Amino acid sequence: MIITVPKGTYQIIQKRGIILKTGFLGSGIGVGIIDKENEIGGLCHYVLPYKEHDIEIEEEGVVLSGQSLIPIFLEELTNSGLDFNLAKIAIVGGSKYKNSPEDLNIGELNFKVVQSYIIKIPINPDNIVLRIGFNCQTYLEVDLKEKVIKINLNGEEEII
Repeated sequence: MIITVPKGTYQIIQKRGIILKTGFLGSGIGVGIIDKENEIGGLCHYVLPYKEHDIEIEEEGVVLSGQSLIPIFLEELTNSGLDFNLAKIAIVGGSKYKNSPEDLNIGELNFKVVQSYIIKIPINPDNIVLRIGFNCQTYLEVDLKEKVIKINLNGEEEII
């Protein structure tokens, strides 16, 4: 089963052969986490950095910013039994567009938001993979069936 995680939301899975994936990230950020030993994985996908950008959409519910979403995501992973000392984390996206003025670089702001929370958790820095600021199509996938995280940069797949 494949679940596409909508922008402004997250999904956590346990002990099931499910694949979580993002759509095209663009300047948004995807945070994929997998603890192979405890068979827990999660994927968070957001587009806007700060709480004042949280919006409510009638059909889709609430679309949260990174500042609102990341702490909830990390807390729920902890509550589900994920061991951050064993986990692999991929932070992907934050694309920078060639012709975009520096003051419109939302990708960099999005990365700073997730970075401010990730540095607070007890994780081995060697277990964090960053693929930020690439000017190409970027996707992220957490595959609990194969127990891997897949990063796709412009059609080139990297497995961690």
